[in-house]
Amino acid sequence: MLEGMKLEEMKKLLQNIRTYADMTGKLGLRGRKLFSHGLSGEQSLSVEYFPALGENSAWQQAQTVFKRSFKLTPKREDVVFIPSENVKWGMKVYVDDNMVDLSFKKVEDLLQK
Repeated sequence: MLEGMKLEEMKKLLQNIRTYADMTGKLGLRGRKLFSHGLSGEQSLSVEYFPALGENSAWQQAQTVFKRSFKLTPKREDVVFIPSENVKWGMKVYVDDNMVDLSFKKVEDLLQK
């Protein structure tokens, strides 16, 4: 396999191997996921929402956040919805490692400081 590769291809492969080793060493499983997302070019989209809000309502609000904050217009089936009691009457919208927090938990934490 390596015999048929050009020098530039080998350099790119070596760079990817070093990046993978570094990411998995520092981040473990999360590093592996980030590395594979980086290679494939796909983004990880998720919405963590308070269960009483409901998935449909969370999706309606998340569309605005995706568009305004991340300049994205994903399809609903591309987004992972995660109900969570810890979000406290709101939601968090994630694109890879970036997040927009629209929960009252954030306000509560700020007021406690």
